[in-house]
Amino acid sequence: MKESITFIVNPFSGTSNKYDFDKIVKDNIDTDRYEYTIKYTESAGHATTLALEAASQQKSIVVAVGGDGTINEVAAGLVHTEVALAILPAGSGNGFALHLGLNKDHRSAIQQLNTAKRSKVDTCLLNGKFFINVAGLGFDAQVAYHTKTDSKRGFWNYLKRTLQLSAKYRPEELSLEIDGKKIEGKYAAAVVANASKYGYIFTVAPFAKLNDGLLDIILFKDTFVPRYFLEAYRFVNNTVHKSSITETYTGKFIKIKSVNKSFYHLDGEGFDKTTDFEISVVPDSMWVMQI
Repeated sequence: MKESITFIVNPFSGTSNKYDFDKIVKDNIDTDRYEYTIKYTESAGHATTLALEAASQQKSIVVAVGGDGTINEVAAGLVHTEVALAILPAGSGNGFALHLGLNKDHRSAIQQLNTAKRSKVDTCLLNGKFFINVAGLGFDAQVAYHTKTDSKRGFWNYLKRTLQLSAKYRPEELSLEIDGKKIEGKYAAAVVANASKYGYIFTVAPFAKLNDGLLDIILFKDTFVPRYFLEAYRFVNNTVHKSSITETYTGKFIKIKSVNKSFYHLDGEGFDKTTDFEISVVPDSMWVMQI
């Protein structure tokens, strides 16, 4: 019996280069293994609605075609179901897809899907909101918040915003509790990672695993702004944890209180400021298709 797939496509993801997605699927999908339908999102949150619909129809696999925001929406509709999440990366950063080793070329990615296998992974919650890749608060969240309404997306716009906002940088005064261990200090950002990649070529949590029941916490200490740029190479060579301006921890349940309200992000989607954060891992709560 063939497995049934629903492709959920965000036509607005990432860069502006679009193509005949329907034909690429038709030419590359293994029709001996799969039967498929393709649906396109029309607005924010629509991907979750379509994923919930696919789960209620007992589809075998739902493929998120988009960036990290689209993947977050689709995954939120599949958590705690028997439907597996698959990904065809089509965003600008594609952090979660990069962690899974997926090809950004859709022909190759569909061919990977033809032989992929199901496996269980952890998911996460921040103040009750779902995320699957990376969340955090502080400077990176501020950049994410201010770029989400920009007409242009992609690395260069993100870099431009980073440079603009760094001129107004102020550290966050944070009190953290990680599985009962208390930490206080001034930090540029607090990152909580389920997977390893921010996106592009940047690795923030080199040892993060999707099935270990743990979150990786990376705290970026307060220092003078040029120092952050001097240390940026560590995101490329997987040595963030070795930097003297980072502290790293692992845990299952994290409480963070900020003296002042802080921007935060979930899978790269920026949200407005708040002061209190509760973050937890939900072990083995989702099926994904992995190569």
